[in-house]
Amino acid sequence: MHVARWTGAALLCLIAAAGARAQQPETYSPVTTTAVKIAFVDVERAVATIDEGRARLKELEEWARPRQQELARQAKELDDLQAEAASKQGVSNEEALAQLNRMFTSKKRDFEDNQRVAKRDFEEKQTGVLRDLGSKLQDVIGKYGDQNRFTVIFIIKPNEIAYLANTADITETIIKLYNQRFPWAAKPAATPAK
Repeated sequence: MHVARWTGAALLCLIAAAGARAQQPETYSPVTTTAVKIAFVDVERAVATIDEGRARLKELEEWARPRQQELARQAKELDDLQAEAASKQGVSNEEALAQLNRMFTSKKRDFEDNQRVAKRDFEEKQTGVLRDLGSKLQDVIGKYGDQNRFTVIFIIKPNEIAYLANTADITETIIKLYNQRFPWAAKPAATPAK
């Protein structure tokens, strides 16, 4: 327990020190006399903000929408069957209730299977999109880092940083460079088949 607190505190100190260093345009190490430049990129924000990222994530949502609607329809059907069984409790014969319960169990199994398949398919598509965008983003970050002689550029998660100087966050610059390097034009609408 104490080790976790010390590790967390040490990590926060290192991050704060790195942020303080990043505020300075360049610092020279007395041992090597080379410039040390540190920056940070919020990759999640970048992916959600770049033109291609917004378009591809929207396409992913549109792809998922009919599957979500079908799952919602199946969930409502299950609720309706359950309500019907509850209303017939004590009124209908045992065979009718048993038939209703078998139907409910079968439909519930189908619903759960469809839910698993939809989740797996969505995650596969999402991973593919994020892998492609991440690869291009990494390329842009690498080129920017080389051109501007950064020693290191960290990927940040804003909720895990206590302080970050505005000058150390290069996310907006990376977004602009990405959009310039990989311009995203809307795909033309598909022409209907004749």
